[in-house]
Amino acid sequence: MKPIAELRDAALGWLDLIGRRDGAAASRFNAGPEGLVTMLLWYLGLVILTRIIQGLTLFGAVPALVDIALALALNAMPMLAILLVVFATHRVLRPAVGLLTLMVPAGYALVLLLIIGLPLSLFVGSALAPALQGLLGYMLYRLARDIAKLSLGISVAFAILGVVLLVAIPIGLYMLLMPDLPTPS
Repeated sequence: MKPIAELRDAALGWLDLIGRRDGAAASRFNAGPEGLVTMLLWYLGLVILTRIIQGLTLFGAVPALVDIALALALNAMPMLAILLVVFATHRVLRPAVGLLTLMVPAGYALVLLLIIGLPLSLFVGSALAPALQGLLGYMLYRLARDIAKLSLGISVAFAILGVVLLVAIPIGLYMLLMPDLPTPS
């Protein structure tokens, strides 16, 4: 397992997918169980790194272990959501490719967005979050269209479902964590 080489190959694979280079992208991703584990480790490692950098820049101190654990738990939800969308789509539509052939690139899409989003969040805050969500939507569309070989409409629906689910997670968490507001009588 060579994690840096796999991250580089995943980035090149996504450049191939975004650039619509036929057939080149699927071979760049390690679509085995070890590739899935490597992708998950990259994601969780970047979440920890992001939380430490944000703590240092915003508060001048390394966040407590509890804060890092909470960040890991909260950031595991988007990854689980994307993997759930891929699993459900694969289960219902039964494309010609294997489940991990879709899960690994979808997970690396989130990893690459974390890499892009960290410097952007330090300089411009969350102003570019909609653009990153749009980029993720396009990446999911290309994944469904080029690797899974799904039709145009289903690929668009797959991308929309993935992005809507990722947008709904913070809203749902906010609604769960906020106490009930009193209503006027």
